[in-house]
Amino acid sequence: MVTSTLRSLIPGQAPAAADLKALAQVAGWQLAAHRAGLPLVAPRREIPMNYRVWGMQFGRQDNQVLTSTEAIADLFRRDGIDGRLLILGEAGVGKTHTLLAVGELLLKRGGPVPVLLDVSAWAGETLREWLIAALWQEYRVAKATAIAWVDNAQLTLLIDGFDHLDITQKRRFAAALEALLRTNPSQTALLCCRRQVIESSGLTFDQFNGGVHIIPLAAQQVKDYVLGQNRPEIWPVIKGSKVLQQIARLPLYLTMLVAMPHLAVPPVRSQADLMQRYVDDRLGQAQGNPARHRASLGWLATQLEQRPRLFYLDDLQSSWLPAPRQLLYRLLLGLAIALVIGLVGGNLLLGLALGLMVSQIDLENFAYLRLGLAIAPLSRLSTLVLTMGLLALGLGLGLGTVAALLLAPFGRGILAFGWGGAAGALVGWSLGLVGLLRGGLPGIAQGRQTPTQDSRLALRNTALLTAVLGLVMALLLVLPAVVAGQPPLTLLTLSRVRLLGAGLISVGLWLSFGLQHSIVRALLGERSGLPLAARPWLDAMVATGLLRRLGGGYSFGHESLRQTIAAGQQQGTR
Repeated sequence: MVTSTLRSLIPGQAPAAADLKALAQVAGWQLAAHRAGLPLVAPRREIPMNYRVWGMQFGRQDNQVLTSTEAIADLFRRDGIDGRLLILGEAGVGKTHTLLAVGELLLKRGGPVPVLLDVSAWAGETLREWLIAALWQEYRVAKATAIAWVDNAQLTLLIDGFDHLDITQKRRFAAALEALLRTNPSQTALLCCRRQVIESSGLTFDQFNGGVHIIPLAAQQVKDYVLGQNRPEIWPVIKGSKVLQQIARLPLYLTMLVAMPHLAVPPVRSQADLMQRYVDDRLGQAQGNPARHRASLGWLATQLEQRPRLFYLDDLQSSWLPAPRQLLYRLLLGLAIALVIGLVGGNLLLGLALGLMVSQIDLENFAYLRLGLAIAPLSRLSTLVLTMGLLALGLGLGLGTVAALLLAPFGRGILAFGWGGAAGALVGWSLGLVGLLRGGLPGIAQGRQTPTQDSRLALRNTALLTAVLGLVMALLLVLPAVVAGQPPLTLLTLSRVRLLGAGLISVGLWLSFGLQHSIVRALLGERSGLPLAARPWLDAMVATGLLRRLGGGYSFGHESLRQTIAAGQQQGTR
């Protein structure tokens, strides 16, 4: 098992068919989780939609109308479309819903595995590089495997979040996507985009062969939905208002109208007015302090302006902190490590030195290493334990022997072997860790199903790996005394055991990112009012319909909702 794992990490190795099958299972779970999280207020009855085929080649509208996502999936596979399709429509009309539904159908029908990708935080890198990194971040696909799948067009790209980019980034991303599709003729993709963006910005998307434009709801569809939600009293209000007649044609706003207890007084004046009234109504129904909820939501909405729209608790890093608190973060991190080594190991000065040094290293910059520790299942963890343990033991014995030979003439042979071996074990263990995780573990595809999944698994896995290091180091410190016929604990005295234990605890907490994560959350809670145990608060906001739970992550109910809350936050700070 160890040999096969190491062999699979050699560059150029083709991924196994089972890897793609595992990705398909994770992708299916993710699509289902995102669809389940789409309604603002659950449960919500599915709204049947109609889709007009859009002829991209001729820059004009086609007369054909599709009445189901199954028909869109058929169109996607049709000759002439060849798996390159745009999903067009106004904000709130259901583009993401359609993208997810079609993705699920494509997954069931076989072919390239559909993977959901949010480009809202795309920073301008080449799309190939971005895809490889995104597949690791979202699906935990090792770099070598991701390269093979991207280059061989074995994935269908379900691209969302394009409308979140500013106009300059839209043009750059469109050019990057066109370049990828042009150089890889077999690559398939679906892209959500507002039709008005294409018309106003001059984007052509020449590499896409067609599109579907989502038709806003007809009056009868609106009426059927309102009656189906047991809100017959609001149908006359909608029917009697020209503003509401237009707003209700978009599913997002229709669900808001149905969720609102009062619509007639005062009358709704616009989409923005409805959005603001929805926010006020939802906050009024939430338990706790509405002002604090509003401030916390405003802070989160502002933070997500330049970040991915899907927010994970596990992704909280020091970069979320303002500059003064980033300095405080480093001081607290160094102090925490100093206290562990000082209180447990009995050497505060050594702890301060190590703490100051370690606090300057941002582990989050080494994504494959940090997440590699978090995703390893127990079956793969046993390979890591065995491989790193053997490397630590081998290098420890080698370095200890060299040190003993050099210092034996000075009567320091036993001491040199023990501590030289312990240092060699640490180096061998570290080399094994970096070597195995430098590009992600192969054969693992994983989705985040709970908000703190990464933190929990990283702490478990790192504890096991550091325990192995501790056992190897203890063995190397006991072995020379036993061979020399001295008491086994000649080198491993109680004070040294304490210091070794403190060092291992510090390594485990730091490598698992648990210490850093806890400090960041504490500082964010102190600044923004976001509670330290943020998950209950986030779940409470999901219950109000202001946030959505998508698998292990959270997002605002819609980008328009996030913008409304962020605008309120900015006005409140002026």
